Amino acid sequence: MRHLLSLIVFVSLSLPFSAQTNTDGVITIGRNALYYEDYALSIQYFNQAIQAKPYLYEPYLYRAIAKYYLEDYIGSIEDCNASLERDPFIDETYKLRAINYIMTEQYGKAVQDYRKLISMEVENRDIWSNMVLCETQLDSLHTADMMLDTMISKWPDYPRCYILKAQIAIQCKDTASADTLLDKALEISPHEVDAWSAKAQLLLQRDFFAESEAAYDKAILQKPKESGFYINRALARYKQNNLRGAMDDYDIALDIDPENYLGHYNRGLLRMQVGENNAAITDFDFVLKKEPNDRLALFNRATLSEITGNYHSAIRDYTTVLEQYPNFITGYENRARCYRAINDKKHAIEDERKVYIARLDEVFGNKKTVNKATRKQKEQNIDDYKKLVTENDENNLAKFYSSDYRGRIQDRNITVELQPMFFFTFTKVDNGLSSHYNYAAFVEHINVTKELYYPLFLSTREAQTDLTDFDIIHKEDAKIVDLLSRHKEQSQLHFYHAVYLAAERNYIDAINSLDSAIRYNPTHEGALFLRSTIKVRQAEMNLHKPTISAKGKKEISYIKSDEYNILIKAAIQDLTAAIMTDDTCPYLYYNRGCLYAKIKDNEQALKDFNSAIQLNNSLGEAYYNRGLLNIESGNAQQGFEDLSKAGEYGLYSAYSLIKHFRKQQNTKSK
Repeated sequence: MRHLLSLIVFVSLSLPFSAQTNTDGVITIGRNALYYEDYALSIQYFNQAIQAKPYLYEPYLYRAIAKYYLEDYIGSIEDCNASLERDPFIDETYKLRAINYIMTEQYGKAVQDYRKLISMEVENRDIWSNMVLCETQLDSLHTADMMLDTMISKWPDYPRCYILKAQIAIQCKDTASADTLLDKALEISPHEVDAWSAKAQLLLQRDFFAESEAAYDKAILQKPKESGFYINRALARYKQNNLRGAMDDYDIALDIDPENYLGHYNRGLLRMQVGENNAAITDFDFVLKKEPNDRLALFNRATLSEITGNYHSAIRDYTTVLEQYPNFITGYENRARCYRAINDKKHAIEDERKVYIARLDEVFGNKKTVNKATRKQKEQNIDDYKKLVTENDENNLAKFYSSDYRGRIQDRNITVELQPMFFFTFTKVDNGLSSHYNYAAFVEHINVTKELYYPLFLSTREAQTDLTDFDIIHKEDAKIVDLLSRHKEQSQLHFYHAVYLAAERNYIDAINSLDSAIRYNPTHEGALFLRSTIKVRQAEMNLHKPTISAKGKKEISYIKSDEYNILIKAAIQDLTAAIMTDDTCPYLYYNRGCLYAKIKDNEQALKDFNSAIQLNNSLGEAYYNRGLLNIESGNAQQGFEDLSKAGEYGLYSAYSLIKHFRKQQNTKSK
């Protein structure tokens, strides 16, 4: 973030501004918001600047920075592109876009940006380092190695060059060269934590356990909050029969990173060895909650359940393991023992017979096994159930990427659900950042008459109505009822009556009044809109309707899905009729899209969200919902782009969703 600070100028946050204020002032305030890590707010200011002066490169660049911090890498790339279209000579933009390409695994494009920077004579060590790392991701190890030779000629005292070159040597199985290169890095910088950790890992792989432990001691001294260092040092200690020291390291690692799979699994094995069986069960319970299909962890828990006398639980776990590994003899042997313990001789004899036959096959078949001391996390050979787990073989170079754009992302607990429909409210409700008016012609026509006490607004959020408001609504409605007694065929009066009844939550009478309004005027857009929203509310209220049973207990009754769908489809019909009257209102399409999504007709829902966006290209709710449906249908790329747009228009939870779904993608790809 150090370099980012140079982009930011501090000014008073109380600077007044309006739509007529100069764009520089708005950009400056946005940059202040960036500095204080209020990324969503800064985006809104940069939006204003872009709208006022779309030919400036700066607001696009700053908005790209904000999106990067929100982990909206695709949106950040798009803004970098827009910024470069306006000024292709800003090196900061290329740097940011390259980092975004790296985060989205577009390494070839990142290399192009770094080469462009070098051609612009914007040379620094980080640019070269990142370009080397991208080449390694593209499996161009020879190219990367030659680049490092060039780097060493330019910056011979830069330890990272030697560390990266050592990592490439390790990938090429040249451990002797790697060791020499790491020693050179430490000669230049004796406190280089990456060099110590790489050397420690190399020594561990070569079975120099005491030396590896000493190297991890040095790394931990420099970086005491790195859980991986403790987990690896625990393995080095374990190999030296220092079980208590290994246990201490696992405890520290899990204090730092309570969700660490390796820490819990390996600590569970060690606790098992030293007889801390109940504590070991707790560790394996955690592992199985995180990885429900980990059969090795399940087998170890079964063994512990057997040791602690919980034979039924042990049998259940052994059986699950044997369903996946039907030739696992130790599983049958252990389960037979449990069956004996509960006096189930029949099943015990069946398992013992399988064990006997298998042992004969082993003797006469000369079965051989490869005995490794540890296993990788991705390796799931059931015979390795006693082995400590190490990290999967992955490219360890990824952690070396350098970026000026590093900062705290404000994580949020999120719920993955569609944005709600728009409905009538008497109060202008903020969307979470700025109060804005959702214009619809049919609403404007209602408000122009000023025949309702309060003007109507469209909102997906409902404002709290206080008791004074209800008193006023009740009095105003009484006036409408009096007029209706003399003018029963006036559609508009029935509509006004329904609006007040709906505000009082009297939905049944409101529907009756709307039926009358529509009977006298079948094209009454407001009445059709309001009736559709009330029908949806009725359907959703009935979906989880509390009732009192014959025994006096409160219960939840569920409306049948068919009945729910009937009510939703009736609401869709109302909106369709309204659209036939006015096909230029985006909120009608949006609401209908929401209803199609409720009955799982995603194809029609997407069409309606498309129409809503065509009519109003700043309707954040439509982008949000379309994004979720695209992701659900497997079109993640388009989904991320839509969520990025939703975030731009004030729906900040969209950024948390992007992060959430990207994390899911990364988990599945492992």
